[in-house]
Amino acid sequence: MAMSRQYKGASSKRTRENVSAVAIFGCTGEIPSERRRFDKLLLSLSTRLKNASPKELDEEIDAGLRDVITYFGGDRITLWEFVEGGKLAVMTQFFAENGAEPPVRSFLKEEIPYILSRIQQNKIFHMSRVADLPTSASLDRETLQRSGVKSMLSIPIFMAGTPRGCLSLATVWSEREWLAETIMQLTRIASVLGNVLERRVSLKLLEERIHFETLIADLSARFINIPSEEVDTAISAALDRVRTFYQADYCALFVADVATSETRLPYISYAPNVIHLPEDLIPRQAFPWAYDLVFVQGKPHIRERNDDLPPEAEIDRKSNKAIGVEAAINIPVDYGSPIAYCLTVATVRQRSWPAEYIPRVRLLGEIIVEALKRKRLDLELKRSYEEIVTLKNRLQLEADYLRSEIRVGREHESIVGQSEAVANVLTQMEQVAPTSSTVLICGETGTGKELVAQAVHDLSSRRDRLMVKVNCASLPAALVESELFGREKGAYTGALSRQAGRFELADGSTIFLDEIGELSIELQAKLLRVLQEGCFERLGSPKTMKVNVRVIAATNRNLAEEVKKGTFREDLFYRLNVFPIVVPPLRDRIEDIPLLVWRFVNEFSEKMGKKINKVVKRDMEALQRYAWPGNIRELRNVIEYAVIVSTDDTLKIRLPENGHSEPAKIMTIEEAESSHIKGVLKLTNWRIKGEGGAAQLLGMNPSTLYSRMVKLGITAR
Repeated sequence: MAMSRQYKGASSKRTRENVSAVAIFGCTGEIPSERRRFDKLLLSLSTRLKNASPKELDEEIDAGLRDVITYFGGDRITLWEFVEGGKLAVMTQFFAENGAEPPVRSFLKEEIPYILSRIQQNKIFHMSRVADLPTSASLDRETLQRSGVKSMLSIPIFMAGTPRGCLSLATVWSEREWLAETIMQLTRIASVLGNVLERRVSLKLLEERIHFETLIADLSARFINIPSEEVDTAISAALDRVRTFYQADYCALFVADVATSETRLPYISYAPNVIHLPEDLIPRQAFPWAYDLVFVQGKPHIRERNDDLPPEAEIDRKSNKAIGVEAAINIPVDYGSPIAYCLTVATVRQRSWPAEYIPRVRLLGEIIVEALKRKRLDLELKRSYEEIVTLKNRLQLEADYLRSEIRVGREHESIVGQSEAVANVLTQMEQVAPTSSTVLICGETGTGKELVAQAVHDLSSRRDRLMVKVNCASLPAALVESELFGREKGAYTGALSRQAGRFELADGSTIFLDEIGELSIELQAKLLRVLQEGCFERLGSPKTMKVNVRVIAATNRNLAEEVKKGTFREDLFYRLNVFPIVVPPLRDRIEDIPLLVWRFVNEFSEKMGKKINKVVKRDMEALQRYAWPGNIRELRNVIEYAVIVSTDDTLKIRLPENGHSEPAKIMTIEEAESSHIKGVLKLTNWRIKGEGGAAQLLGMNPSTLYSRMVKLGITAR
């Protein structure tokens, strides 16, 4: 309890005069003037304390103590209040002469057992010298000597038959005899202060009740219609307020699953500078006796100290001492439900718990638990709704997926081109399509690798099922695995429902893995297993699933080079590279550019409601001279822009200003052939012979390719 401010500076001369007067008064009988002075003091003290407002009460008590010590003499006067069931005496107010301030602010019963025992038996304690204490008061003697007390007079203060405190007058500079008249007069003053103390206790109880009702109202309002995602934060804040209200060190909410006997501690509030509970604490193992009492029997468990625990609670006692918890009040909430709760308020020191605390803690617990139950119900409703949506989506999965693919832009489903390079690609597609072999499509970005994959699928026996597509570069690394192989409900945080993976969806069909070079090493190993065995497991499930899926992969990287760098598994590369198809860049098929231009002009003209039927010859030649680093995708964007800005029937061409233009002339056949061969050599990392070598990709004999390279001046690395 906080003390009010101290008053100092009473005249030592006046004190000595009063001591002399009291001594004369006590020795020679009643002196009218001294009698009048005391009556005046008593009347003044009673009037001031009676008329003081609650805010002024502590200040008036301080002033009264100053007047009392001025009248009686002495070095310090103290008003003590008993707390913790009388086990602790706390100094609430005092007045002292200079240099006589109390060295401590409280006394435990163990420190002054003899003195507190007499006072709590409503007996006045007076001591003219420490040596007068009986032999049985050795602890009291040591405490008083340590506190510097020479003489002391303590008057008990009782309220409704209960000891609530005492008024003590003490000397620290010299010993003093306590006259009967002095004891009687100080007893009358203690009676006045007792009434004031009772008033202060009543005010304190009223203030505490108002504070509690405010707390209840605030928490009730906070938890009404609170969104489920804010419940955890609100509970943590509520526990902080409850702990502060009870001036405790811990406030926790334990949760127990009655069916499994599992207990958790999801919410706890700590006071500053107290030891935090171990993260691996298992409440049911650490406190088995309390668990049985609270969660099995549904009874509250209140203790003032660990020694109050019965012998059969030895494990609980050791656990409490290990974590530093001494006193606690544990109130079961929602007992008898499948999920039960316990609201706990605890301290690191011994403490008594008034009877009114039990219903208060239970009411606070019920408010918090109701919010948790509403949160759980909301989550269950959301999960049920999500499961219904998932089932519905599952029935329409293929149709929805197909519509989404159409929206991406498959307006031109056929492969446009009459060049030899395109003809070679079409031939390879026709050769591999009827089989179930894995296909690896290589080529620069924007060359139309996805169109080739779709064409291979459409020419295969699996064409009646949709081809499932996965862009490995567009998915976050953490989600690629669940997208490919699916997940079970609860597989990871946020996985609120079961989800089928793309391989499961593609069972009996084709899966197209675009940007395969972006997969992590870990996922490459799992993909290898699917290619080898056709088996995988969903995330969070031990059940192995077997599927019949044809894999078509695409990449703009040189996977052989990635294997050398260690970023791509060699065994996976050879599994994918069963039938490689190299899609040529647009600069190697310039004769196809006019066909593509008119294809895109017709497409965008129809969309925009324009009629464009002319392309200036020099513009078409410029389109053929441009290097097209973005290939067909870049050409398509250029034509779309041109259609937008064209105002008549002639296409207005504007090439990108990115420095990739070739010399302003049409390449000869030899120049085009040289460029194409160099492009394939770069793709194979200048490997000419063998499986996947440049000669195989070009459909040539290695010796013939060597001869062409010599003729064209192409030097091997």
